[in-house]
Amino acid sequence: MGRILISLLTAATLSAGDVPATLQFRHLYTFGSKDGIHPPKALNKKAARTALGDPESPYGLAFPIGVATDEKNRVWIADNGTSSIHVFDGPHGSYREIRRVPGLASIQPAGITSDRTGRVYVSDAASGNILVFDETGEFHRLLIPQRAGRLLESPTAIAVAENVRTIYIADPPRRQIVVLNQEGETAGSIPLPPGFTAPSSLTVVGGLLHVLGPMQHALQVMTQTGVLKGTQQWESVAFPSAFAHDFLRRRMFVANPRYMNVEVYQPDGASVGVFGLSGDGAGQFRRVDSLHVDVQGLVYVVDSRHGKVVVFGER
Repeated sequence: MGRILISLLTAATLSAGDVPATLQFRHLYTFGSKDGIHPPKALNKKAARTALGDPESPYGLAFPIGVATDEKNRVWIADNGTSSIHVFDGPHGSYREIRRVPGLASIQPAGITSDRTGRVYVSDAASGNILVFDETGEFHRLLIPQRAGRLLESPTAIAVAENVRTIYIADPPRRQIVVLNQEGETAGSIPLPPGFTAPSSLTVVGGLLHVLGPMQHALQVMTQTGVLKGTQQWESVAFPSAFAHDFLRRRMFVANPRYMNVEVYQPDGASVGVFGLSGDGAGQFRRVDSLHVDVQGLVYVVDSRHGKVVVFGER
């Protein structure tokens, strides 16, 4: 397929007014802000102090690294700073924090995703394993049987194939993406390209694995066995910090740290929107570390450094 280059407006002139946008998004609510949604009290302060050096995390989130949603519209936030997983169940008005699971004394979330059956997967850097939660939201099992030993050194980004049978996990210390089946058995590995830094996101789209390396200026597009098919670039986004795909509406969301916004593209590379604003307000952010789009089309913007997840919806 070769190199896929998407030419858009130049970075020097790009702004919300310049983009021929047909889509507009508005801020809906924020997790981890004073005026937004947060746990009833600051939790696990000791871990938060260790991660951030702050006296406490005042609104419950310390260093969120990813977010996922399940089939029951629960919002799962993996928080490295509090060494826990925050689960917000909006439809039932409830909240819980997961700080440990059977078989592990503690957890250190480093990546999170969900599949179409409602299962949620969390990569745990401390144990080198994957925590699997079932469709009811309860802990189901460790993906890798403990008798198998440590197959992953320090797993981070994670993605589940569309067939739900294959899981891809980035393991930066070993410079590879490990492929596992639902039994936790190794089904192969994909070496990271030379010079490729730790992937910030993994996504399977149309049978192809999309790997984002922030310092590579591009998205690596490869087969699920690791054969490189091409790269996808956006001229206006020199160092994309996060990527997400809206499977139902076939849109791509790319975080642009230069303008501190999120840009929206069609599959052919046409720009169809841009939203976001730099700042400290509830609907603003200072950086974007991760993106997620749920089945309703809501966009979750993770600002790890400032301990919040900002949610946008289409107008």
